[in-house]
Amino acid sequence: MATAEQVREALKRKLSGRQSQGSATSLEVLEVKVPSVFPELLLKIQVRVSGQLWEVSLDYQRDEASLVSGDLAEDTLDYLGFLVRTHLFEWWHTKDTERFSARMGKRLD
Repeated sequence: MATAEQVREALKRKLSGRQSQGSATSLEVLEVKVPSVFPELLLKIQVRVSGQLWEVSLDYQRDEASLVSGDLAEDTLDYLGFLVRTHLFEWWHTKDTERFSARMGKRLD
C-alpha cells in the first residue's frame, strides 16, 4: 500500500499548476495534503480560482480509495489525477448551489 507521502508526491506531480476546463474556468493547484490513505483516501487541496484561495476536501472510499492500495502505476495515477481534477471543477461550479459541495470547500482569503 502506498503511503500518504507517496500519494501526495504523485498527485502533486499530476495536479500542480494551472488546469483549464472548457472555456473560461481555470484553477491552479497550489498544495496537496493527504491526511489518510486507508480505508478512505482523504485529500485536502489548496487551489486558486478566479483570484480566490480555497482548500477543498475530497473524500474517496471503496473503489476510488483502492486506487492507492497497490503500486502507484502511472496509468492509475493518470486516472486518479483526472478524477481529482474533475471533482475540483465540479465543486467550483456547484459550491454556491449544492449544500454538499459548499461543505467541501473553505475559503482561505
